[in-house]
Amino acid sequence: MAECFSNRTRLRVFATFVLLAPLIVYAADLAVKSNSNNVMDWLPESFQETQDLKWFGEHFGTDAMLMLSWEGCTLDDPRARALAEALRRPFIDATDEEIQLFSRVSSGGEIEEQLRGPPLELSAGAARKRLEGWLLEPGGPTTCLVATLADQGWSSRHLLRQHVEDCAGQIPGLAGVKIHQAGSVLDSVEIDRASNDQLLPLALVSFGCCFLLMWWLLGSLKLAGMVFVCALFCQQLSLAMVYVSGTRMDSVLLMIPMLIFVLSISSGVHIANYYRESVHEAGAPGATLRAMEDALVPFWLAAATTAMGLLSLLVSQLAPVQKFGRFSSMAVLLASVVLFSLLPALFEQFSPRIRSSTGNRNRRGPDSGRSSIWPAFLGGVSHAKYLILLVSLGITAHAATGVETLRAGLQIRDMFAPDARIRQDYAWLEEKIGPLVPIELVVRIPKDPAGEVEQPLLERLQLVSQVQRACRSTVGIDAVVSAINFCPSLNGITGQGTANLVRRAVFNKRSEEAMEGLRTSGMLADTPSEQLWRVSGRAYASQENDYAAILEQLRRNVQPLITEVTQAGFPGLSILYCGGVPLVQKAQDQMIRDLGNSFLTAFLLIAVVMASLMVWMSRADWWGQSIRIGLLTVVRNFGAGLLAMVPNVIPCILVLGTMGLLGLRIEIGSMMTASVALGIAVDDTLHFLTWFRRGLQSAKVRKGPAARHHAVLLALQKCGGAMTQTSIICGVGLLAYAMSDFVPIARFSWVMSAMLASALLADLIVLPALLLSPLGALFEPVQEEPLRLALVSPKVDETCLENSPPSKS
Repeated sequence: MAECFSNRTRLRVFATFVLLAPLIVYAADLAVKSNSNNVMDWLPESFQETQDLKWFGEHFGTDAMLMLSWEGCTLDDPRARALAEALRRPFIDATDEEIQLFSRVSSGGEIEEQLRGPPLELSAGAARKRLEGWLLEPGGPTTCLVATLADQGWSSRHLLRQHVEDCAGQIPGLAGVKIHQAGSVLDSVEIDRASNDQLLPLALVSFGCCFLLMWWLLGSLKLAGMVFVCALFCQQLSLAMVYVSGTRMDSVLLMIPMLIFVLSISSGVHIANYYRESVHEAGAPGATLRAMEDALVPFWLAAATTAMGLLSLLVSQLAPVQKFGRFSSMAVLLASVVLFSLLPALFEQFSPRIRSSTGNRNRRGPDSGRSSIWPAFLGGVSHAKYLILLVSLGITAHAATGVETLRAGLQIRDMFAPDARIRQDYAWLEEKIGPLVPIELVVRIPKDPAGEVEQPLLERLQLVSQVQRACRSTVGIDAVVSAINFCPSLNGITGQGTANLVRRAVFNKRSEEAMEGLRTSGMLADTPSEQLWRVSGRAYASQENDYAAILEQLRRNVQPLITEVTQAGFPGLSILYCGGVPLVQKAQDQMIRDLGNSFLTAFLLIAVVMASLMVWMSRADWWGQSIRIGLLTVVRNFGAGLLAMVPNVIPCILVLGTMGLLGLRIEIGSMMTASVALGIAVDDTLHFLTWFRRGLQSAKVRKGPAARHHAVLLALQKCGGAMTQTSIICGVGLLAYAMSDFVPIARFSWVMSAMLASALLADLIVLPALLLSPLGALFEPVQEEPLRLALVSPKVDETCLENSPPSKS
């Protein structure tokens, strides 16, 4: 009796996995705990927007800001001052380490007090006017606190929300009051939390659904349990691999274990079905070896094409997408090694009870164990093949128009569900106070060789004021803060006369006194060669904004002013645009480009593999033949391989195009689905075409519609059930994650499920229709004319050829 492994080898396989399992689970747990996200780090250092933001941070400090407020928080509310004072103090964490979370904390009341005191001595009305829209409700009483994260605070940012609430709970009158918190520093905290918190419960739901479906569809508890154990091992291995590499986990990498689990389930179910078929056809003795021989080529080709689809993501310029492509492709190959070594060992050691076919127990032919539904199903497809192809073409063409309208989204509203607390807090704060997303402009005034600015301070402030007005006139920028908010009024100090001279003298004196405060507050910075004036615009996070349009109009408003002022007495003047909006916009533009580039790369890689596979599978038809026959066979099979890609492209265009037509934005999760789905969809196509080729070789006549009909029927009977099972199991397993509060994970799950469902329909309906149509002739072998056959083998007639045993692919 032939076996895959001897008893000793099986024991070694089991011992290896048992010893590795605890270490892998431990490393996987550490990987999940290392989850850390910062959207601002997603673009590579080589991008100008990344370099500009880094340069901005070096000169003006971090833009990691937190705004917080509550109902009844007013300028004269003593609770606001008390909370600001409490947040300025360091605190002791659970490890008894002293942590300074914030470098600067200011309340609206404190800033108003500074404006009303020396050197500005503004009136209450004038001070309020300067605070409205960024620290104070326009026309209303509500104000807020603004805190800037300290350098030490970044590593402890996950304590931020709870620390604020703890401090508020110690202040009389604030205990139990809901504190609304928002800002860029909290965005990364909430992404960490949302992507981590529900990971385990959703994974358990996915595990349970997959196991129950496998048990039902495979009809064997033991067989389902074996596949499940292997898939769970592969899932933990994918996490452990990230930790061992020294890479920090992020919200995008957290999608790898859910993907690897369902892919392992898919591959395991295919192997399990090969095993069941083997038992049905020839009994349990030697069934494992026969099953692995049948699975060998399609299994490893499927693993290779899936890895290629994932590797195509390396063309992306977004750092988390690159990491996802790199680690997920390695995880797929490692999972394949695990499945191809552990599953057969389990089959042989524990022998799942599966009934063999009645009748001749040792007969192993193409007519054994076939489902009765496939002939009727194929009859319907054959009858409507031209209608199927026409409708598929029309739907795909219409969906393709939606692909062109796809828009990317990396704003906070694209990351969280509408009822998420962070979105609710953003909406409340922006309604009460003003917009929160920064658009930073830096006016760069060159210095002379002695390190001095030639232009008087008054002219410099007038320039900053003009830039601020140009920003304020930009649609989408609803608040602007600059040095002008903290300097004496520019009104009535120009012109001639003694009174104006006196006003200018007072203005210059007060402005000089305010300069140090401007530097401390981050509105002004100096370098040896430049003086830098910051103008900070604000856009709404809770509203749907077109950042590209905002930036374009902003440049149109500001650039002519800079050109004019440069010519009027500010030689060498320049302006820099940076901050959250330009960086997010760059990332959004890059996502759309990466979607197309990665999909095209995946298509080309997999198409070459598919075409090469068809040429290799037909080697018996051209090897040793004439040059003409050989070249014709190679060209036709290469074309057949490209044609076989059609059913795999349709699902991606259909789903993404529908999203575009519905106006849904793609984000970091759904952006990766096209390349991933293409690599996965090819798996079923490979299994189908492998059996189709075997069907052609087993047909009495190897060419013509009858031969192709026979071959398609064999492919449906051999792997149609497994294809349906894997698509249902994987689709439902992924859909469990659609309940995640983190939109990229939820969107990735349901978009992938939709693509897998579409791919199943394409493989079961569109692919057979293609093969049965005249285009299917490309998949047939090319044979010499009868004269050529007679010369080569004059004693072999057609009857002998028809009755000859089929060759193996």
